[in-house]
Order: sequence, then C-alpha cells, then structure tokens
Amino acid sequence: MCRVNVYIFFSFVIIGFCGFSQQNNELTQFMEQVDQMVPGQDKLRLLDSLSKQINELKWSDTKFYKEHYSKYALQHIDLAKQLDSIDLAAFRTSRLTYHYLNIINKPDSAMVIVNNIIPDSNKIKKRINLGHLYVKRAAAFYQIDNLEKAIVDYEKAERTYHQTRDTIFEADALYFNGQATERLGRLSEAILKYQKANELYGKMKDTAYVAYTGLAISGIFSQLYLLDKSFEERQKIRELLNQQQQKDIVALSELKINDSRDYVKRKEYEKQGEALQEALALIANDEKLGASRFRLRGYLSEFYSKRGQLDIAKKYLDSLKMFPDLVNSPYDKMFYLQAASEYELASGRYQNAIPFLEEELEMFTKSNDLQSQVHVEKELHKAHYGSKNFAEASKHLEKHLLLKDSLYNIRRSNSIIYYRTLYEIEKKESKIAAQNANISILEEKNKAKRNLMIFGGVGLSLLFLSIYLYRNRVFLLRNKKLQQSFLQELLQTQERVSKRISKDLHDSVGQSLLLIKNRVTQSKDEQTAKVVDNVIDEVRSISRSLHPFKLEELGLTVTLESSVEMIDENYDIFISADIDNIDQVFDPEKEINIYRLVQESFNNILKHSNARSAEIRVNNKENDVEIVIKDNGKGFDVSQEKTAISKIGLKTLSERSKFLKASFKILSEIDNGTTLIFKIPKYA
Repeated sequence: MCRVNVYIFFSFVIIGFCGFSQQNNELTQFMEQVDQMVPGQDKLRLLDSLSKQINELKWSDTKFYKEHYSKYALQHIDLAKQLDSIDLAAFRTSRLTYHYLNIINKPDSAMVIVNNIIPDSNKIKKRINLGHLYVKRAAAFYQIDNLEKAIVDYEKAERTYHQTRDTIFEADALYFNGQATERLGRLSEAILKYQKANELYGKMKDTAYVAYTGLAISGIFSQLYLLDKSFEERQKIRELLNQQQQKDIVALSELKINDSRDYVKRKEYEKQGEALQEALALIANDEKLGASRFRLRGYLSEFYSKRGQLDIAKKYLDSLKMFPDLVNSPYDKMFYLQAASEYELASGRYQNAIPFLEEELEMFTKSNDLQSQVHVEKELHKAHYGSKNFAEASKHLEKHLLLKDSLYNIRRSNSIIYYRTLYEIEKKESKIAAQNANISILEEKNKAKRNLMIFGGVGLSLLFLSIYLYRNRVFLLRNKKLQQSFLQELLQTQERVSKRISKDLHDSVGQSLLLIKNRVTQSKDEQTAKVVDNVIDEVRSISRSLHPFKLEELGLTVTLESSVEMIDENYDIFISADIDNIDQVFDPEKEINIYRLVQESFNNILKHSNARSAEIRVNNKENDVEIVIKDNGKGFDVSQEKTAISKIGLKTLSERSKFLKASFKILSEIDNGTTLIFKIPKYA
C-alpha cells in the first residue's frame, strides 16, 4: 500500500512538473514573439497580456517570475509613456512597485520607477493613479527609514484620494501615515491619524482594517504604559474579529504579538512565550505570509535565548538563515540581527554578538527608533563588559543612560499631549451629549467638577512643559553667545599670530636675506643675486599679506587705497575706488578687521565671480562708515549660498561684521553681479 502511494505521489509531481514546463515553454515563445515586434499599440497590448501571465506564476513558479516579470513590466511602462498613455504607465508603475517592495525587497528600485513617472503627473487624468504612486513612493521611503519623506507623500496621497472621493484608499493612506508618524515618536499625532482612518474604515464596513487601526491605537497605549487600556482595546478587537465567519488570521496573529509585548512589561514571561507560539501557529500554513513567519521565528529565538533554552533558540535562528532574501532585506533584517545577537550573548560569546548589535544600532539610529537604541546600547555594554573591554562598556552604558533619560522625557511629553487630547475629545463629547440628552443637575455638577480637575491637571502639566521649554531656550541662546564669542576670539588670536609672524619675516628673515644679497653682489654672481631679489620680494609679499604694517604707519585710508591699487595692477580686473578719509575713526583692533573685510571681499571676487570690473566706495557718514563693494561677475543665489556650510568666505565676513557690530547685506542675482554692503557704527 505504501509503495502504491509513493508511485501516485511521484506521478503527480511528474505531471505537475510537465505542466509547468509546458506553460513556461509557451510563455518563452510568447516572449520571443513580443521581443521581435515593432513598438506600437499591438506590442503594448501583448506586453500587457504577457506581464499578467508572468505575474500569475508569482507563487507557483517564483524563479521564472522573478527572472522575467520586472523586465517585461518595465518595457510595458516605457512603451506606454512613448505612446503618451500616461495613465496606463502610472497604473502599471504602481503594480510593479509591489513586486519591488514586497517580493524582492528592493525599495530603491521602486523609488526610481515612481520618480520616472511623477514628473508627468499633470498628464495623469485618473487622479487615483497619482494617489497610488504617492503611496508606493512613501512605502519605499518607509522601508529605507526616511520617515519624514514618507509622511509627506502619504499626506499628498490623502489629499488626492479625498479629492477623488476614494474613501478606502484615503483611509489606507491615513493608516500608513500613522505608522510612519508613530515610528518617529509623535504618538499624539499618530493616534489622531489612526482614529480618523478607523472612522473611515467603519463607514466602509471594512472589519479587518477597523481591527488593524484599533491594534495600532492599542500599541500606543502600550508605549505609554497604559497596559490595562491596551489589553482592553485588543479584547474589543478580538471580539469583533471572532464574529466574522472567515477568520482574519493575520490580524489575530498580530493581536497575539502585541499581547506578548505587554506580557514582557508585566514580567509574565511564560505568557509571553505562549502568545508568540499561538501567533506563529495562526499563520503557519499560509505560504504568502513568509515575512510574518520570519519575524515571529526571530521573536521566538530571542525569547528562548533570554530564557536560557539555547537549543530551541538555535533551532529558530537556523530557520531564519534559510531565507537569505529576508535576512538581507532592509526592513526584515532587524529581526534576524536581534535574534542572532541575543543568542550569542546568551551563549557567552560576547565578541560575536558585537557586530550584530552594532548593525542593529546603525539601523535604529537611522530610523530614529529611540526605544530600540536604549535596548541595544545596554546590550552593547553587556557584550563589551563580557569581552573585558571595560572602556567601551562604560561608553555604551553612558549612552544607554543618556538615551533612557531622553526616552523618559519623550514619553512624559507624549503622555501630557495624550491626556490633553483626551481632554479635548471628552469636552467635545460632553457638548454633544448636552445637546442630545436630558442630564440631571447633579450629573452636570459632577461633570463640571471632573472637567475642572482634568483642566487643572492639564494646565499644570502645560505650565511645567512651558517652563522646561523656556529653560531650553535660555540654554540655547547662552550656547549661541559662547560660540560667537569663541569665533571672535579666534579671529583676534589669528590676527595677533599673523602680525608676529609677519614681523619676524620682515625683521629677521628679511634682514638675513639682505646680508646674503650683499655678499652675492660682492662676489658678482648676478644670477644668484636675481634669485635672492625674487625671494626677498616674495618674503615681503607674504609679510604684507599676513599683516599690513602700512595700517599703523600711514593709516586705514591709505592702506585701503594701496591694497585696491595693488589688486588693480596685478590682476586682470579693473577696479574703481572712492574712499573717504576714515583715519582715527576706529581703534586699531577695529581698523585691522575693517581692512580684512575689504581684503576678503576682493579675494572672493577674484576667486569666484569671473568679474571684469569692480568698485569700492567708503562713505564716512555722521554715525557710521558705509563700505560698498560691487562687481559685475556671475552672481549667485543668495539664499542657497548663505546657508551652505562650505562657504567659509561668507562665514568669515559675517563673523567679522558681528565683531564690528556692523550690519552686513548681500545683494546678488545669477549673471547680474554681487554687491556687499557693510555699515559699521562709529560709537558702538
């Protein structure tokens, strides 16, 4: 009997293989036919049919699907764009992103194809397709942990779906937006998005996603350590799901995972393990939920490692390694890293755990997941301590404590915001209830007292928060002043050092070179004498650039005129100058800074402007001295240039202006030259 069953089994395998083989041969011939066609509407229709047929093999012949689907889907999209069928190209692009995001885990590729179609958004007539593109690009940003950009695209999708009245897609965008916002730690914003999505799903009678949004709200209660409320919320969801004829195993599994997390916070570890096993059992037989099973096996490996049951932990860890696509996935990789690091720590192989933990920390830092960073820093402390690297262990312990304090402050702030939101919601509900029901005077008095107590509590919380924010502001302002003071002291020190070096070059090196020149002259070596002359000129030039001794001997006015004349003579640029007498107006320290302002301004013109002419005007007014330096060069975008950290020239001009308590203004447009205006007060 057993032998007969084996024969029957192998017969079915052979028949199935032959069926797949025949289907693949037919598709291969179809592909060859399409490849030979001239681009046009006929080829577009055949590419559409071919892409659909390959897509149908997604689960039955995954290898063939992965080899060919993206190639012909991309050809379909490109040809649709060439034939100006932008709506078709947009629709197929959103379909192809599912392949990149959910099948082969390549979010960067998904982003590239969406960015290729988004510039043509004005040509997309069915605006729902544009909404789909925003959602797919947001999902790509989400997978690579660029959450701020993901939120921007989700909000664009929300507005688009709202305009097209596609309620179910609008709810999806709100729900996904809530997930990204929650990961950034903005819990009060996330709750509002989840609640709005929950309301829309309720209107559409989508029980599954009513459950998912409720599950998300429960998760936020858990983060705020409102564990009873978290369990209560999940119990409502469980009752809702159990009323359905067809069980939503994914939602029920997620409920169990969330139960396990709260059991950890209650230190009920046996219940944690049971909940994880039940979650895995719910999805064990669904082939499409491979990523969810991968995540749960990672959780179980981590759980058994912490419990010291290393044989079981290793079994689950080894099962993760059987899925290299998920191990190397930008998102799912973290579950493998957590399981591997915990197993190595539990096994006493502290040095082996460190690379896994460091990679985890990099991922969580990139995604701004502060709670996970706190945990990993603690584990790194443990690993380095176990490896006898006490210095590194101490460093990670310090970071752990610092992040833990930050997390506490964020949780406290989120709690304040959450309770304030609760208060606003309760206030609104009270108003509606008062309009629709006859409430007794006693109940009204009790409610007023309760609201007053809540308001007082929220008010006090906001007061403490305001004080905290004020202290932070004072601290930031103080730091800014210290930074400015340091920069100004640095400029003064630089000037003193330059003056000393300049004097040494002039008095010591210069005199020595003159003696050498005299001796060479006596020996009648004209060639060497010429070289020595050039060296003397170079030393004098360096000395003058380091510190303008003319400033002390002849005054600021003559020094500025001389400097402008030297630039005019030595460079291919015409400079006009109109300089009022400003000698004895400022003290020597300010005079050298004014000279440097002019010098650095002309250096910028010579290096960057490509100007053919420039002018300088120095106007000695009643209360201030105005310096205007203008060129006819290529100009630049002032907003971008002033914010660029690399523009050291502008930064130095700004700092010198602050030292002089002067106003500094830049006027420039691309291809229209640049004007610098300094107004230096005389009596500041």
